[in-house]
Amino acid sequence: MTTSEVLTEQALSLASAGAVGEEAVLELLTTSGEHRVAVVRARQALLARSTDPGSNDTTKQAVELLDAVLIRLPV
Repeated sequence: MTTSEVLTEQALSLASAGAVGEEAVLELLTTSGEHRVAVVRARQALLARSTDPGSNDTTKQAVELLDAVLIRLPV
């Protein structure tokens, strides 16, 4: 499993558990190893899912978590 796949699943898991605060962002930041590309790819995968008819708020919250991680990473 790639880092981006792990991040995708972890972001979904955290969002479905209602973990949307600082701790969730830090957990994802740690998992990413501060590799911006992995976070971007995970975010893209979630955005692709969010256009599916079966998409829900959990997917959108997971994207928001990854957005918060990206803010903390250097460009």
